[in-house]
Amino acid sequence: MSKKLVVLARFSEYGIPESTVFILNKKKSSKDYPQILDKCDTSNVDEISFYCMDVHAASFLRSEIQRSSFLRRQVWKNHSTLLETGAVVLQILLKEPIRYHMDQRFGSQVQLLVNEKIELDHIMSCLSTLGGAFSSLGDQFLDCAKIAGKISLQQYKIAEKLCDPVTLMRCQLYLSISLIQCNRFKNAKIVITSVYRSMKSRPEELQDKRVISMCLGIWAKLKYHWYLEKKQIYIT
Repeated sequence: MSKKLVVLARFSEYGIPESTVFILNKKKSSKDYPQILDKCDTSNVDEISFYCMDVHAASFLRSEIQRSSFLRRQVWKNHSTLLETGAVVLQILLKEPIRYHMDQRFGSQVQLLVNEKIELDHIMSCLSTLGGAFSSLGDQFLDCAKIAGKISLQQYKIAEKLCDPVTLMRCQLYLSISLIQCNRFKNAKIVITSVYRSMKSRPEELQDKRVISMCLGIWAKLKYHWYLEKKQIYIT
């Protein structure tokens, strides 16, 4: 029969235990067997060690027991054995830590998300600069207006990854400027009114005044270009 070391952790005597079983005759072993406790009759065992520590210390202890076969053997030698299963039970009473700390695995995952957001923000700023340059030339050159529209679409895709609704609205307004310059006034009107109504439907404290001002300014540009287009058609 293989020797087993059971690490039992709980917040209270009546709390739901989390048990981990380590096999002593293997270099590294970690498998969860909650059902092993049902087979262990602890009523006849007088000396079962209890340790009180916070959750971080218990996590460190479990990791070291998992890593070190020497530490597992030392725990085995210094604790009582449950004769029915040939297992040693190490009971830990958990308590809340004064301050929670981020572990290495979760920290690395968060770092990846932070790095991704930094890169997306950098790309967004570069596209904004490039799109602004083409948009400024869009009134004179139709090709520049079309390129500015394509850049706005790329910004919209990045804003979707950032999950920023305000940035999404601003990208739609950038696209509406390109539509105006391409004389697609009806499409631009739909985009501007949709963004304006969506922003005004929010609670007042959540409304972005810059987006509302952008809608009003682009709407004035739309009316002006529409007037020029109608005047040109009338003259010809």
